[in-house]
Amino acid sequence: MKSLAILLLALTPSVLCADEQDAWLQNFQNKVAPILQQHCLACHNTQDHKGDFSLQSYDEIQASGFIEAGDPENSRFIDVLKAAEMPKDKPPLTQEQITVLETWISNGARWPQDFKLKASAISNKDWWSWRPLQAVPTPQVANPFADTFPSRTPIDQFVIRKLVEKQLTPTVPADRRSLIRRLTYDLTGLPPTLAAITDFVADRDPLAYSKLVDRLLASPAYGEHWGRHWLDVVKYADTCGYDKDKLRPNAWPYRDYVIRSFNQDKPYSQFVQEQIAGDVLYPQTADGILGLGFIAAGPWDFIGHAEVAESKLDGQIARNIDRDEMVSNTLNTFVSTTIQCARCHNHKFDAITQQHYYNLQTVFAAVDKADRVYDADPQVEKTRQQLNAKLATATAEVKQLEQEIKQAAGTDYTAAVANRDKWQPAIKRAERPDA
Repeated sequence: MKSLAILLLALTPSVLCADEQDAWLQNFQNKVAPILQQHCLACHNTQDHKGDFSLQSYDEIQASGFIEAGDPENSRFIDVLKAAEMPKDKPPLTQEQITVLETWISNGARWPQDFKLKASAISNKDWWSWRPLQAVPTPQVANPFADTFPSRTPIDQFVIRKLVEKQLTPTVPADRRSLIRRLTYDLTGLPPTLAAITDFVADRDPLAYSKLVDRLLASPAYGEHWGRHWLDVVKYADTCGYDKDKLRPNAWPYRDYVIRSFNQDKPYSQFVQEQIAGDVLYPQTADGILGLGFIAAGPWDFIGHAEVAESKLDGQIARNIDRDEMVSNTLNTFVSTTIQCARCHNHKFDAITQQHYYNLQTVFAAVDKADRVYDADPQVEKTRQQLNAKLATATAEVKQLEQEIKQAAGTDYTAAVANRDKWQPAIKRAERPDA
C-alpha cells in the first residue's frame, strides 16, 4: 500500500503538468487565436507586415518587440488596443477581449510549437449574413413624432428608434397625388391613370390608402412587375443563348407560373420547393412540374447538347458547364451568394469550399433538360392518373391471362405464337379473298 501511495505521489506532478498544458492550449485556441485572427491578422501578417509587425508566428512576434512576454503593461500591443488606435478603421476591441490578451501576455504569451496563425473563413466570424435568422422583438420606444409620423405598424417602431438615435426628424407626409403615384409605380411598375388619381385625391375614407394597397396587390400587373425581377435573377429567357440562340418554344409556362405565384401570394417556402424539387414534393400539381423551369432557366448550349455526342470531349464539356449553371444559379438565387469560384479552388476568405461545390453538383449530376408534358387543369391530371392506374392494372391482368393460356395450351400454342409472323400474310389473304 505504501508503494502504491509513493507511486501516485510521484505521478501527480506530471498529471498536473498535463492538465496545465491542456488548459493554456485550449485558452489559446478558443480565446486568444480567434481574436488575433478576426481583428489583427488581415493587416499584421507575414505578407503584408503592416507597421513592421506580424502576428502570424511566434518568431515574428518575438522579433517585433511589440509584445513583452509576462509584462502586458509594457507591451506596445496592449497600449494601441486600449487607446483604440487599432484595429484601424474598424470597431475597437471590447474590454473583455483586451483582458483575454492581457492575461495571455501575463502568462508568458505562450504559443503552440511550430504553429502559424491562419486567416479564418468568413463563416467563422460574426458576419451578419451568416448568422441564423432570429425573431427580433419590436422596439418599445416613445414616439416624439406622433403628430406627423404616427406608428401604424411594427416597422414604424424600428424607424422611430433610429430617428431618435440619429437625432433626425421624419419628413412631412406626402400629399395624396404623390402617394398614389409612388405606390402604383412600386407595386405595378405602371403610372396610375388620371381617373385613379382623381378618385383617390377626392376619397376621404380613412381606409382609402389601405384599400388602394389591396387593389394594387390584387392587380395582375403586380405579379407581372415583381415576377419580372425574379425572372431576371434566375436568368430566364425565351431563347437558349450561346451562338445559335435558338427559341425555347416551351419556356413561357415557367414565366407564367412565376407571375401567377406572385399574384396568388404563394408562401415563399412552397415557391422555393416547387422550383428545386416540385416533381418530388408536389407531384400531383401542375405547379410542381412548372416550377422546375427554374432548373432550365439559364443559358443552354444547343450545339454542345443536341448536335455533339456526349461521348465527344465537347459534349462532355457542355454537360459539365450545364451542371455548373444549375449549381451556381441555385446558390445565387436562393442563398444570395456566389459559388462559381469553388468549382476550381478554395478561396482564402470564402465559407464555401470546393468540397461543398461538388457535393451540390452531385445533386444535379443526373439532371438533363428536356420538354415535359403536364396538365394545366388539376382535375384533368387527376383523371389521367386514375386512367393510367387502371391501364396498368388491365395490362398486368392481360399478361397474367396470357401466361395461363400458354400453360393450358402447351407447346403447340407456344410454337404457333412464335411463328405467327410467318402466318400473317396468309391470314390477311384469307380475310380478303379478292386480293
